[in-house]
Amino acid sequence: MGRQSTYPPPPVALDLELGASIQARKTPEICVPQFTQACESHARWVRAANRIGGRWEPFGRPDADGYWEIAQRRQPDAGDPTPDTQTALRALVESLNQDAALNFIGKIAARIDCTRMATTHLRVEKAFRENPAVEGVELPPPVFVLGLFRSGTTFLHRLLAQDPDSRTLPHWESFDPVHTAEGPEARQRKLTFTLGLADILSPNIKAIHPMDAHQTDECRALFTNVFRTLQFNVQYRASGYVDWLLHQDSRIAYRHYRRQLQLIHHHRPFGKRLVLKDPTHTFFVDTIVDIFPSARFVFIHRDPVDTLSSICSLHGYARSVFSSDVDAKALGQELPESYMMSMLESAVAAVDRLPANRFAHVRSPDLSRDPLGTVVAAYRELGMDLSEDASTAMQAFIRAKRENASPRHIHGAQGFGLEPGAIRERFADYCDRFDLMA
Repeated sequence: MGRQSTYPPPPVALDLELGASIQARKTPEICVPQFTQACESHARWVRAANRIGGRWEPFGRPDADGYWEIAQRRQPDAGDPTPDTQTALRALVESLNQDAALNFIGKIAARIDCTRMATTHLRVEKAFRENPAVEGVELPPPVFVLGLFRSGTTFLHRLLAQDPDSRTLPHWESFDPVHTAEGPEARQRKLTFTLGLADILSPNIKAIHPMDAHQTDECRALFTNVFRTLQFNVQYRASGYVDWLLHQDSRIAYRHYRRQLQLIHHHRPFGKRLVLKDPTHTFFVDTIVDIFPSARFVFIHRDPVDTLSSICSLHGYARSVFSSDVDAKALGQELPESYMMSMLESAVAAVDRLPANRFAHVRSPDLSRDPLGTVVAAYRELGMDLSEDASTAMQAFIRAKRENASPRHIHGAQGFGLEPGAIRERFADYCDRFDLMA
């Protein structure tokens, strides 16, 4: 089960923002300040570009038909998009125009992003037409990491990825799941360039959620390729789109998702199990079980006050890239009433209805204090064995995290107009069950 000579291990802050930081060596501190409003997070050149570009209204206004025209010019032999994907892009674009208050850079970014995703969708459909046998690819049994945004899902996912038996998705592979004869290098370079642009526009986002082309990352891109994901509401204020999506049959999105996983696995098959993570998986457990009958789940839980404060900060900095109308207090009014918080307890209930060996609940404080021990316990609950090689690799990953401090992410409930006592009272049963009171 792995060497345990270092037990009990010291606490480690990792990406969990808990007050248990250990640093083996000093590194220059990167600090993300408390979010206040969009203009405070914009560099001067960004403010100038938005001010000048804003005079060109309605230049750059989101246009679903225009996005598909660009995509089909790029892929003239790829055919038409699926009708459900066309419908989804129309719903997103309508919300971008009505709800998102996009600035000039936001409009240009939405055009670049949506046409890229539309093009990828066409390429995916073309790949299946050219090789219909991919539809029959058998996937390894999946393990889904569940949990609210900012609850520790990223660290847990990347820790599980150290197991040689785990088949995870590097960011470049989910960003562009279509195999090409020249190999992955072109896709890796394209993503590296895209992430570089994002860092220029908002370096705080990378500090909050570190990303690179090669690191294990969440699978949200496989949903963006069909424009069916609640993740769009993180980068845009898209309340109309969220309302539309939550009234759709979620199996549509997950069928597309599964097909793209088959396409990926067909060209790079390995691993005894898929380990997949996207915070929005949390709200679709029943659909996941329908599409992936053998699915198992690891559900991480964190104090909802800290989680919600961090969620507000993430949304604030992400949306500020695309809109100048983002305010901390407005986020504090919007997000506690959003799907994330209103559906949390029903998500826990959906997991609890599964057989005992299909799920494991994990506490964020435990993962921070004793990462390997927490994973060992989760494996045991799922009926999985942690090999010596997996244990060794995970311990090396944990040591590296201790030696390289994560950027400091400052956020507080009061900064978003949130009342901690009211939040804990609202989620009292949830906090009591998982012992999450600070």
